[in-house]
Parts: sequence; C-alpha cells; structure tokens
Amino acid sequence: MFRSKRRDVVYPQAEHARMAGAIAAAFRPEDVPLPFESWVRGVTLHDRGYGELDHDPIGETSQERWAGEIETGGFRAESGDAVADLVVALHIRRLIGDDVEHPARAALAREIDERLGDIAPEARAADRLTELCDSIAFAFCFEQADGGTAAGITFAYDGAARITLDPWPFAVPQVRGVVQGFAADGYPARLEPVVSLFELCA
Repeated sequence: MFRSKRRDVVYPQAEHARMAGAIAAAFRPEDVPLPFESWVRGVTLHDRGYGELDHDPIGETSQERWAGEIETGGFRAESGDAVADLVVALHIRRLIGDDVEHPARAALAREIDERLGDIAPEARAADRLTELCDSIAFAFCFEQADGGTAAGITFAYDGAARITLDPWPFAVPQVRGVVQGFAADGYPARLEPVVSLFELCA
C-alpha cells in the first residue's frame, strides 16, 4: 500500500500494478524480447502476492510478512501463463537482491533460483523493461516528484500527473490513464474512491 506524500490518499499495490501493466501495454511489441501479451500480463501481475486491497504500508512491513508471505505467495501463484509467471518471478528475484541476510529473503531467493535455473538473456532484458514500468508506477503512487533510469530509459515525474521519458519507448505518441486510490481515513474498512489521472509524454 502506498501513502501519498502530498495528500491523505492511499493506493493499493493492485492499482499500482495495473498502472504498470497499462504502461507495458503501450510498448512497441517488437522491442519486447518475450511474447508481448504474456509479458504485459506478467507486468500487471507482478505484485499479485498483495491481493486487491492490501494494508501493508511500503517501508513499514516486516521482512517475515513481506518476503515470507507476500512475495513468496506471489512467486508460488500460477496464472496459467508460464511466461507471465516468469516475469513475476524475475521481478520478485530482483527485489530480493543478492545481499540476502534475512532468513525469509534468503529462503525465497533459493527457491526462485532453484526453479528458474539459467535465465535466458531475452528474459533478463524483458525484466529491465518490467523494472521501468514498475518504477514509474511506484513513483506515481507516492505523488512526490521523482525520477530514475531503467533499461536505458530515463523518466521524470512531476509529483502530480505528468511523467516524461527519454528516449520515448512507446508505440503511441502519448499514454494516458487512471489509477484508483482511496481516502486514507478508514481504509480498507471504508472505501472512498479517489481517481487520479496520469500522462506519459516525451
């Protein structure tokens, strides 16, 4: 769950993930080195371990809960699309990292490595694109100016709605969409929707 840095609004991880999926769907299919629809599906499911209305604030969740329950559950879930599940697994493995000391993180890293084995260069390249989609949606849901670089593409977010990318990686000249958050007061027992617009441009 993301808490906005500028207003009393929260965004569930599921909405963040759907935004990432919408961004992925705008890519030129020929630039994605995995089957395109499966990759988009995987990006959309990348945080599936959280469920629909999570109450696990980013930065405040224990390692036992995050790695041992949420991410382990996300990795073990099956969508019926092996490529999409690979995209999810690669994303989770990247988050876990290699400097693993906490037992829950170490156990999940081993489990993922054992299942995936050698990873093809095409899958690793696609994961860098997944990282870009995730990073943009991650920044947006905090509603605070931010930026970064992934897959050789730099993005800058103004903290409101506008996100610029360089170089432009999409098949369309502009990407617009909506993300549904909720008023923080009472969430998740009381759901007061807050709809936010985003715009990606060159």
